[in-house]
Amino acid sequence: MQNFDIILTILKPLLIFGLLFQILPLLVLAERRGAAIIQDRPGPNRAYIAIPGLNLKLRGFGMIFNLTDAVKLLFKESFTAPFAHKWWYILAPAIPVVTAILTPAVLPWFAPIVHKPDGGALQVVSGQIFDANVGLLLLFAIGSLSVYGVVLGSWASNSKYSLLGGLRASAMMISYEVSMGLSVLGLILLVGDFSLTRIVEWQTTHAWGILVQPIGFFLFLTSMFAECNRNPFDVAEGESELVAGFHTEFASSKFMLFMTAEYLHVLLASVLISTLYLGGYSLAPFPLPNPFGAQGVEWVVLDTAWIQAHLGLVGGIMLIIGGGVLLLLSHLVSVHKRAYAATTATDKADRVKEFSLFSGAFMFLAFLSVAGGAFAIACGAPTPLSGVIHEAKPVYPLWVGIVTAVIQLHIVLGKTLAVAWLFIWVRWTLPRFRYDQIMALGWKIMINIALVNLLVTALIAKLIK
Repeated sequence: MQNFDIILTILKPLLIFGLLFQILPLLVLAERRGAAIIQDRPGPNRAYIAIPGLNLKLRGFGMIFNLTDAVKLLFKESFTAPFAHKWWYILAPAIPVVTAILTPAVLPWFAPIVHKPDGGALQVVSGQIFDANVGLLLLFAIGSLSVYGVVLGSWASNSKYSLLGGLRASAMMISYEVSMGLSVLGLILLVGDFSLTRIVEWQTTHAWGILVQPIGFFLFLTSMFAECNRNPFDVAEGESELVAGFHTEFASSKFMLFMTAEYLHVLLASVLISTLYLGGYSLAPFPLPNPFGAQGVEWVVLDTAWIQAHLGLVGGIMLIIGGGVLLLLSHLVSVHKRAYAATTATDKADRVKEFSLFSGAFMFLAFLSVAGGAFAIACGAPTPLSGVIHEAKPVYPLWVGIVTAVIQLHIVLGKTLAVAWLFIWVRWTLPRFRYDQIMALGWKIMINIALVNLLVTALIAKLIK
């Protein structure tokens, strides 16, 4: 156990990247199903996998479409246009993917794990893969590189439609990165640090960023829509004007890289918004009052130390919430099954079987989750201490830190999925802006609002300090 921090340091990238690439197909599925719900249509409902011996055809609510898309794009002919600049044309799709893969390294996924091995020195394992004191600046620096892949790909295609899309993408980056940086500076003024871990810790002890900087949050969210080329800012790939925009001449695996990068950037933008404005891995938006305190009403900070001290309670509640979500999914599947059974669809029998299977599976998993949560709450004794104090806080055994990290990682992922759904909702609700409207919004409105917000925040910060 002496070198367990080295093992954790090696496992962190595998865990984080593994989770991200598991959530990615779920995000694509949510995009398709969300679009279908908003547009009142069935959605992906044809591709299936037949289960031999069970007379069952599984569609997975459209998840099989992700598999068929991946197979199709991977095995299509990799065609390079003869008029393209070949090596730049091949390199360009990889740049946004590489920047998206590097970005999670500086995000705090859980609080630092502090433990003391028997007979060893105190060890601290950071919740970031790469712990940087200027993590926010490094994050913006890495994220801003992704547009180079779009611009390079559009130029290397040697197509006027693609080049116009790349020019629009570069213009949006220049326009909206200014307002994005100014919007987050208000939060930096209050926190006084560029470290993402310290920003999360400040929100834990004070209030979430969305409460202390609501205007900054709205400006930052809007800038993220523009940076990710999502509706209503997707003029770089405006189909009605530019055929398909910057990726008009790309197909097969190269096109898949561009699409993978887009969804990865949506996912990482959701993590960043959750970290800066929704408290990251913190539980509550502000310290909660405890009316039964020793000296009357006391304010309780639900920080990492509080979670570790009440590990059974927190873990049990999260398991029960997860069980409730699974019960809701089971109910929705049952409702959809009854609605489909009333139709005259030719595949009605197959779909009813599939819905029954998933409804029962969700119900069973919900029962296990709720039972496990109730057991954790009922049997959760006070968490044992290790008898060591670090920075005026008790140090718990290593297993407590690992379980706490897993809980906090799920908190971050829950907030991330909620913000990612907002990206989907807005995309299929709002119409696309014109290019001149986007430029006017960025330069004439958002920058001015961001400057006024920064000035007011600076005055308030000066008065309260």
